[in-house]
Amino acid sequence: MIVLTFIIILQLSFVVHIYYIGSFITNKQDKDFKGFLITTIMNVFLGMFLSVFILVFPDELKELNLDRMIFIESGLIFAIMLFVKIRIAVRIYRRTQDPEHFHYSYFGKKVIHASAVKMSEVFIWFLTLPLTLFCGAFFLVKLFRMLQ
Repeated sequence: MIVLTFIIILQLSFVVHIYYIGSFITNKQDKDFKGFLITTIMNVFLGMFLSVFILVFPDELKELNLDRMIFIESGLIFAIMLFVKIRIAVRIYRRTQDPEHFHYSYFGKKVIHASAVKMSEVFIWFLTLPLTLFCGAFFLVKLFRMLQ
């Protein structure tokens, strides 16, 4: 049970770490860099502690149901990636409705400027695509097998 608790804490720390990486890349603020460094140090020490604990008490690891744990994690990662993609799509849609980002052509058609889409959003969209597809496929296959 202790191993499961520390694995969950380590995974949450990884999520916060990835958030700080993304936030630092887009905003370039000092607080994001400090958060990145703190989560890096925390991940290293949690990983070392977990490794030593498993080496000392290997029976704790045998009690874990890894199949169920990986199923839940893949579903959570899939949901988070879908949330990120939907959030980016909503931001882009809202910008396309703003008159600052479009004009009307001679024929009365709406022409959207390239300023409606930021390069960081395109980068994040395509960077998260493989993880979304892999985790989503794994989660859905396991889910359909459980329902049969």
